[in-house]
Amino acid sequence: MATTTKKTTKVVKAVKAETVKKPVKKVEAVKPVEVQKQTTVFKTAKYVNKNIQISPRKLRLLVDEVRKFSPVEALNRVKFINTKSARALTQALKNIIADAKNNFNLDTNSLKFDTIKADEALKIKRMDKSHGSRFARGLIQKRHSRLVIIVKGVQK
Repeated sequence: MATTTKKTTKVVKAVKAETVKKPVKKVEAVKPVEVQKQTTVFKTAKYVNKNIQISPRKLRLLVDEVRKFSPVEALNRVKFINTKSARALTQALKNIIADAKNNFNLDTNSLKFDTIKADEALKIKRMDKSHGSRFARGLIQKRHSRLVIIVKGVQK
């Protein structure tokens, strides 16, 4: 038994000697690296026409189709449609693209629709007996639209 105890003490001494010989490393505080994010600032340009003499339902049909394109692409597509709503929308798109380019100094290739909607504006009503007598009271309603286009883009 005595021999076994001597061996174990030698092993313990050897382990202690190894731990003492290793140098202790000093840990320096790691400085956080500043990550610079490239944030693109979008500017917006707005076009509002409060009195277009066309029914909002007819204008919405075209506006809903155009919404998924960029304004330049939408102008190229609407230009060849032969309806009154297309003529009104073509003029509005030309105005908003030129406004974004000249007044807000935006790149025309980076333009996207932020908002484009056709709402109901004023109604012109007049009486006419040939258009109903009892319930509709012969009312003729001339509906008008309000077109709001907001585009956003990157400044040049």
